[in-house]
Amino acid sequence: MLNNLSPQEMQDLKKARLLFYDFFYGLFVFELLEGRVELAKKQLEILQNAPFDEFSETSIVLLRQELGDNGIQNIKEEFSRLFALPFGEKQVGMHLSHYYENCIGAESLLKMRALLKKSDVRVETSEFKESEEHLGFLFGFMRHLIESENTELEEEVFLFIKDAYIGLIKEIRGRKDAKYYRALADILEGFIEFESDLYA
Repeated sequence: MLNNLSPQEMQDLKKARLLFYDFFYGLFVFELLEGRVELAKKQLEILQNAPFDEFSETSIVLLRQELGDNGIQNIKEEFSRLFALPFGEKQVGMHLSHYYENCIGAESLLKMRALLKKSDVRVETSEFKESEEHLGFLFGFMRHLIESENTELEEEVFLFIKDAYIGLIKEIRGRKDAKYYRALADILEGFIEFESDLYA
């Protein structure tokens, strides 16, 4: 697909992909939620101009309305309920090892550390309290690889992590109490399909 694009189309594609990865990064890393409200509103406004499908469009409208009416509070509470609290329904996994080895901190973490060493990115532990296999962190890592045009590593990382994102989408949809992250899962599904087509 990429071989048929003009330089301008390649630049537009890069900007769109950066927007999506940054959007997901800001909403799947708890520490970033509070400071991302205005940016997320702007990103959703742009995304609404070209949704992947009707599910994405409905989800974008829902998220824009929620952020406009109530800010980030309800989204933060849902994040905690789905991804952080150890009681209640089954917690939604946020680590590669959860999806690939059914635990946390296994082979997938070692593989991601090896991939990270091929880049100039390091996990900033004072701001980010998760490991290198955290799916929120990996949105930011992919954004960085696209921005720095490290295409070979970008492809290697995406092909390794994409099945975990598919698992994340399924687990979010399995939670009846997911509303905002269900909407994000709908948008993410279209995006992962789009990204997969780039590397096909």
